[in-house]
Amino acid sequence: MKGDKKILALAILVLLLTVCFGSYAIYRNASDGTGTVNAAAWSVKVKNQPISNTWTFDYDDITWTTLTGYNDTIAPGSTGTITIPVDATGSEVDVILTAALGTATLPDGMSVSLAGGSNEQTISYNASSMTANVTLNIAWAGAESDTDAKDTTDKAAQDTQISIPVTLTAKQSVQGH
Repeated sequence: MKGDKKILALAILVLLLTVCFGSYAIYRNASDGTGTVNAAAWSVKVKNQPISNTWTFDYDDITWTTLTGYNDTIAPGSTGTITIPVDATGSEVDVILTAALGTATLPDGMSVSLAGGSNEQTISYNASSMTANVTLNIAWAGAESDTDAKDTTDKAAQDTQISIPVTLTAKQSVQGH
């Protein structure tokens, strides 16, 4: 009987432990949610064309400071600026413009550079108008004291069409406001 009492006491103890620990529970719930936000608009045009289009400029688009050629031509000593209009109206972010000059074989002494010494400018968000001009300087160096080698390369350019490749890139500014 002693053994039965021990088994009975052990069974009661196990039953009490099961009831005590079984009555405790961890409550756990989960909730899912869905939110919506609107993505900002993006619209950039160069010379009134979508930026993805190829655009061109020509002699008439250049404002000449010094012009040494005649009949819509340039020659050594000519200098001027090319202004390229950019319109980001409709974009809902600040737009950073960068300009880069492509690789081209320009006549000796001809240079094209970005005005202002920087190749980057920002069009800050404005609900009504977001426009800017990118200005390039063009110069074809020439002087009466030029070397024979320079004169030879200048003459080699005569009666040719000079191509000046420019790439404008527009990107969203990731700086907060």
